[in-house]
This record gives sequence, structure tokens and C-alpha cells, in this order.
Amino acid sequence: MSAKVAETSTRRAPVVILYFSGVGGTKVIAELLGRLLAPRIARGCEVHSIEEDRAAEAATRAGFLVLCYPTYFLKPAPAMREFILSLPPGEKGRKVALVTSYELYTGNSNRVAAGLLTSRGFAVTGAYELRAPGTDVTCVVPDWACGWLYRFESRFPEKVAKIAQRIAALVESPPTGARLPLPKWYTPLAWPLQVLFLDGFIRRKDRMKVLGERCSGCDLCVRDCPRGAWRRTGAGLEHRGETCDLCLRCVHHCPRRAIVLKKGLKDNRRLDGALYRALSREAEKACEDAANATKKVRQEQ
Repeated sequence: MSAKVAETSTRRAPVVILYFSGVGGTKVIAELLGRLLAPRIARGCEVHSIEEDRAAEAATRAGFLVLCYPTYFLKPAPAMREFILSLPPGEKGRKVALVTSYELYTGNSNRVAAGLLTSRGFAVTGAYELRAPGTDVTCVVPDWACGWLYRFESRFPEKVAKIAQRIAALVESPPTGARLPLPKWYTPLAWPLQVLFLDGFIRRKDRMKVLGERCSGCDLCVRDCPRGAWRRTGAGLEHRGETCDLCLRCVHHCPRRAIVLKKGLKDNRRLDGALYRALSREAEKACEDAANATKKVRQEQ
């Protein structure tokens, strides 16, 4: 979803939601937030991917900015960190809200992003978390053993609706000082977790496999990679681990399941567009049903 604004327009949008989504979960969140916020904001809101050419311009125009991004290995996705650092310093006290999606734990992901924004003059007025389908564990664990990672968290629609309500209130509230999210209680445990597990898992990006018998040569992975980690050479597809964030968009979006982290799990269920469309419709219907129920109660009072 992207409500386009004419390039000649000087209108200052009250809310602009900018997201980075590796495989698709964060996109669902950002677009659902946009639909829920639009009726609450007098002049509407826009939703854009930071991969769009006009994302930086939209951020500059925004009166209130919402940044949505996935947490990768207890940190904000590198693409979002780089986007934040590319933004011109904000007007003092300009308000921002953060929404991160995560698979198992967020660590201090929102705190790191908030620190980057604060250093550039933005005021972080809210930070929220939503558990989303797991892009990496579902590549290395049999799908029958991690079925819960193919869904958003329980009561996902209700939680998104509450986040939208809080952001709408923040849009209307007077400017406040920057607020860094508090460190997570398990932060001291993050270092051994990083050393014992995460560092080793991250190195899997150097062992990405292409199954030649399945590859159709469509080059979607080359066009789709946000980091340019894939390229077509005379010898075939080449993956450069040094530029890869392990977002796993290539694995989950490959139409023939030709890219894998573990060859033995080559037929594991993927987090593809069909799955996210179904989850999005389900969440939208739940939000709509809840809104209609609330409206009915108010009419009966």
C-alpha cells in the first residue's frame, strides 16, 4: 500500500510510515497500521518502503514519522540503520515512533534505532514490538516442528490496533523530549547467546546453496536482493556473503525453492506472498470485525 503524492505537492503529511521488510512480515504490519491510522488522522497517512526512490523525500515531508523494521539477530535490520543515518538531521523534537517485528527476541533493537534517531535531532515518542513469522529458523528447522513460526503472534490484530491508537494519540500530543526504550532485562545474556549461537548462524550466509536442478534462471534473487548479494556470472548464480544481511528474501521468494540454507530441508514450507496475503486478510478482517463491534456498542448506548 502506498498512497502516492504528486511530486509538486508541498503538503506536509502528518504521518508517514516507512518500512523495510526482508521477506514480507514487516510490510504486512506497516500496511495494516496505515489502514488503521488513515481514518484517525485528519489529513491521512502514507506508507512507503524505504527501497522506494522517494522514501527519503517522504521522510523529509512527514510531520510525524513511523519506522517499521525487522530485528535481525537482536539488532535493527542494517538496511533501516543505514536509512536512518542517511536522513538529514530532523527539526528539534520532530516526533518518531518505532515498530519492530521479531522472531524470538528483540534484544535492544528499538533502543539502538532510537539512539541513532535521537543523535540526529528526532524525538522518539513510542517504541513497539510485534512477533512475526520466523524467516531464519524456518529455513533450518523442519516446518512440522516450528509451525507457530508461520504465523504472527496471538492477538496480533488487537495488538496492531492498540499500537495504531497510541500512535494516533502521539500525533496529536504536544512535542516531548526524546525517550530511549529501556534496556531489556535479558541484555546480560545476549553476549553468550551471540557467541554460542547467533555468530555461527550468521555465518550461514557464506554457505547459501543453489540447487541447479531447480533453478530456472529467472534471476528474481538478483533483482529482489536489497543488498545486491546475488549476481549472474558466466558460471551461473554467485552469492557474496560479505554483502548479505541474511534477510532470506531470496530463499523464501524463490518460485522453485532453488535456494536453501540446508539441503535436507529444501522442501520446507516457505514464507511466500500467498502466506502473507492470507495472514494480512485474516488480520484485516479481525480488525474490521472489532471496529464494527465497537461501533455497534456505541450506537446501542
